[in-house]
Amino acid sequence: MKHAFLGLALTFAMPALAQTVPDLGDLDPNKLPPAPADSAAHDLTLPELYTAAEPDREVNGCIVPGRPDWLVEMNPATTAERAMVHAIYNLRWSEAVVAHEDCACALRYPDWGEVIEEFKGSYAGMGRQEMFDAQMSYRAAYHRIVSQADTICRDQSR
Repeated sequence: MKHAFLGLALTFAMPALAQTVPDLGDLDPNKLPPAPADSAAHDLTLPELYTAAEPDREVNGCIVPGRPDWLVEMNPATTAERAMVHAIYNLRWSEAVVAHEDCACALRYPDWGEVIEEFKGSYAGMGRQEMFDAQMSYRAAYHRIVSQADTICRDQSR
């Protein structure tokens, strides 16, 4: 069936394509025609693979703030820093939900700015191994508490 549709599409497309092909007999073999001004034929810039920012989105009635640009980009030089910020973020939201026994939107999805300020104040400039060790302690604390936070949020339909 799909081959029939493809054949039908090609049948109707071929006359249109034939009209756009230039007559090569009229071209001077020693002179190339100029590319159209709006042509991307000479544009060798790489396309942008990642968006410049992550937009806010809605999850279960809460507005989830988008991550800042440098947390979204795929830069190998900042991998340790990004992983550390995510570890801090995950621990902070789970601690807040358990401490208040509430899964309010502000607790479940904290502001990235506060987390980044905590990172800059305590961990910026650390060596990779020190940052990795700190990240592992954050992750261990998160894994100890996340089931309680998930239960609270599930009970409140968040």
